[in-house]
Amino acid sequence: MEHQRPKILLVDDRPENLFALEQTLKPLNASLTRAISGEEALSQVLRQQFALILMDVQMPGMDGFEAVSLMRDYDDTKNVPVIFVTAISKERQFVEQAYESGAVDYLFKPIAPGVLLSKVKVFLELEKQRIELEEAVQKNKKMAAHNETVLDCITEGIISFNSQGIIDWANPTALRLLGMTLPQVAKSKLFDLFHLDQKQPPIQWDDFTQTNESGSHAQIRNCDYLLKRQDCTTFPVEFSMSGFTEHIQDGGVFSFQDITERKWAEDELIRLAQEDSLTQLPNRALFHEFLRVSLQERVRDNGNLALLMLDMDDFKRVNDTLGHDVGDKLLQSVSARLAECLRQGDLVARLGGDEFGIILPVIRKSDDAGRVANKVLESFKKPHQLGSCTLTVGASIGITTFPEGGKDIKELIKSADTAMYHAKGTGRNNFQFFSREMQERVLAKDTLEKELIIALKERQFESHYQPKIASNGDLTGYEALVRWQHPTRGMVFPDDFIELVEETGLVVELGKQMLEMACAQNKKWIDEGIVAENTTVAVNVSVRQLSEKSLVKTIQDVLAQTNLPPECLEVEITEYTMMNDVEHAIVVLTQLRDLGVKIAIDDFGTGYSSLTYLSKLPLNTLKVDQYFVNGIGEDPGDESIVKATINLAHSLNLQVTAEGVETDEQRQFLIANKVNYLQGYFFSRPQSSSNLEQWIVEQNFSNIPQTPVI
Repeated sequence: MEHQRPKILLVDDRPENLFALEQTLKPLNASLTRAISGEEALSQVLRQQFALILMDVQMPGMDGFEAVSLMRDYDDTKNVPVIFVTAISKERQFVEQAYESGAVDYLFKPIAPGVLLSKVKVFLELEKQRIELEEAVQKNKKMAAHNETVLDCITEGIISFNSQGIIDWANPTALRLLGMTLPQVAKSKLFDLFHLDQKQPPIQWDDFTQTNESGSHAQIRNCDYLLKRQDCTTFPVEFSMSGFTEHIQDGGVFSFQDITERKWAEDELIRLAQEDSLTQLPNRALFHEFLRVSLQERVRDNGNLALLMLDMDDFKRVNDTLGHDVGDKLLQSVSARLAECLRQGDLVARLGGDEFGIILPVIRKSDDAGRVANKVLESFKKPHQLGSCTLTVGASIGITTFPEGGKDIKELIKSADTAMYHAKGTGRNNFQFFSREMQERVLAKDTLEKELIIALKERQFESHYQPKIASNGDLTGYEALVRWQHPTRGMVFPDDFIELVEETGLVVELGKQMLEMACAQNKKWIDEGIVAENTTVAVNVSVRQLSEKSLVKTIQDVLAQTNLPPECLEVEITEYTMMNDVEHAIVVLTQLRDLGVKIAIDDFGTGYSSLTYLSKLPLNTLKVDQYFVNGIGEDPGDESIVKATINLAHSLNLQVTAEGVETDEQRQFLIANKVNYLQGYFFSRPQSSSNLEQWIVEQNFSNIPQTPVI
C-alpha cells in the first residue's frame, strides 16, 4: 500500500531534473514527492514524513542550504537525512556548507545512477528499521523515550579528516554521540576514536577494503567497530568513509551511526532463538550448533569430547499427579542444578520435555564424562522444594565420546540416546557408556525395522493357532499367534520382533493383517464343518492399536469382509494395555462388546489392574497367566492366587481361561477349581492352520482324561 512505502522528497526547480531523478529511483519501492523550491520543500517536510530528501542547491528564492538549515530548526524535521544533488561549484566551501546545514552527503550532477541508488538504499533501509522499531515502541508505554532513541539511532555522525588522518570537522550529531566538544575532537586522529583491545594492533588503512564505486572517490562501507566516548565508554557503530579522491589516505568524510539498539535487538532475537523459554537454558538449536563447532575443533586438534543425554525418571507421573505447574518448577530446579554441575565452557541444553543434553567439548579421557555424570546423579538425590511440594526424582544418563561413538552430530546423538535407553533398561537412575555392542544392536535394529516394513508389504506374516479346550474336553476356540516366515532366516518368533513392531507403530498394520487372517480362517473352518458354529478365534490387541481411533472401524470392516459372526471373535488385551488409558479402553471395549465381539483380559495378575476398573470393563473372560499356572503342584502360594482369581472372575460373572497348562496335574487342579477353559502345551503347541486343521480332524478328545465339571 502507498502509505507503507518509504517517502523520498525530490527538490529541484527544473522539471527535467526531477524527471531524471524519478527515472533513476524508479527501481526502488518508494513513494516519490516533488518540490520545485525551497519554500515548497519546507512545506512538504512539515506536513509529511520522509525517509530521505534529495535537495538541489541553487533555486530561486530560498536555496537548498537555507531550506535544510530551516528544517533543522524544527524537532519534527531536524533528523530527516538530506543529500544535496547539485551542479554548483565543487569548491570545498560549498561541500562544507552542505554538511554544516545538516546534509549527510553531497553529490554532483551528473550522478551515476548506481551511486545514487546505493546511497538511497541505505537510507531506505534505515527508514525501514526506524518504522519497525516505532511499531514495536507503540506497544510500550514509554513511547516518547523510545522514539527519541530510535531517532538517535538513525541519525548519522559526520566527521571529515585530512590526508594525515587528522579530524578537522564534526557535525553536532557526531559530537553528541562521542560525548565531546568540537575543540576536543579537532586535531585528533580519526583512528584514535576506535576502541581496540589491548592485544589488537593499531588500525591501518590496509585493514579496510576500499572500493571506487563513484569512479573518483575511494569508499569504505558497512564496517562494524566500537567507538569510544570521552568518558571511555564504548558503543557499536556502522560506518562508511568516502575519500575526497580515489585514495582514502588523501582525506575524506567519515559517517557513522550508533547501532546499540539494533545490536541489542539482534542479540535479543538470537537469544530467544537459542534459549528455552522455561528454563533459560540453551535450546535444541544452540545445542546442535555448539556440538557442530566443538566437533570441528576436536577434528582440528585431534582431541576428544563427550556427549551426555539425560532423561528424568518418572517425570510424566509428576505432571499427571501434581499438574504441569509443578512439573515446570521441577524442570527449572533441575536445570539450575545441572548448570552448577558443569565446568566453564561446558554446555547443558533442554532438548524438549524432560530431556537434556550436556556437551563436554574437551575431555582427556572418558572417565571425565563419568565423573560429570556421577556429579549430576548426586545432585538429583537432594529433594527439590517446589512451594508446598517436596520431590525427589532420578535421572537416566547415556554417555558417548568422540570419535569412538560417532564421527558426526547425528551418530553421536544416536549413540548417546542408545546408551540412555540402556540406562533406563538397567534400573534407571544410573548412567551407561555407549559401546560397540550397543552400536551393533542399533544397526541390527535398523535393519530389522526395514525388513519388517517389507514383510508387512509382502504379507510374510502368518497366523498360527493354539487350541482352547473347555473343561469338559471340547474344542471351544483357539488363539491366533503371529509368526514371521522370513525369506532367509525361516520362521521367526514374536520375541525377536514384536517389541520393535510396537515401538515403530507397525503393530497397527500387523494387527489388521492378523485380524484378517484369523477371521477368514475361522470362517472357513466353520463353513467346512471342521469346528462348531460358535467356535471363537482370539486375537491380541496392543496398546498402540487400542489407542487408534480406527480400531473399532477396522474390526467392523474385517468382520464384514470375512462374514464371520462377531460372537466368533474374541479380542484379548493385557492388563498393561488396558491400564495405559483406562477411560479410553472402557469406551473402545464397550463399542466392541456392543458389536457382539467377546473381550478377554490376558496375563491377569502380572500387572497393576484396579479391581474398581475391572468391574467396570465390558469383559467376557479373564485369563490366568501361565506364571501362576506353572506353580500348581509346586508353590502353594501360586495355587492360592489361581483359586482367588477364579473365584474373583466368577463373582464378576466372567469366565476363566488358564494359560500354560503343561501337565495333567495342572489340568485336574484347574478343572477341580471350576476353570472354564484351558490352553497350553498339554493339549497342543501353536500350529499352522493346515497342521491345526489336521489335528482337529484327527484328535480324539475322549482320550483326554476326563474330570467331571463341578
